[in-house]
Amino acid sequence: MAKQSETKIDTHQALLAVNAVLTNGHSSGAGTSWRGLTVTSDLDGYTVTLSDDQVELRLLFHNKFQLKCPNRYAQIAFIEKLTKVVRANKNKST
Repeated sequence: MAKQSETKIDTHQALLAVNAVLTNGHSSGAGTSWRGLTVTSDLDGYTVTLSDDQVELRLLFHNKFQLKCPNRYAQIAFIEKLTKVVRANKNKST
């Protein structure tokens, strides 16, 4: 079973993942996608949504967020995916 700290959302890590997807991804009508994550933004640019096939993370102003996920396992998998995307982006740029 995962520890509580493993299921917390790190907004800084999430923003790094957003940057990685926007830098390396492919744009479509549904947003920009890379490595299983999709990024969309509101018109004002202050709200960014990061999602996969099960989870939606809305990053709001002042490091606040809204998370929609069906269960804890999907949340843990999503957090792991964020970490992998950030790592892949770092490896790509070195």
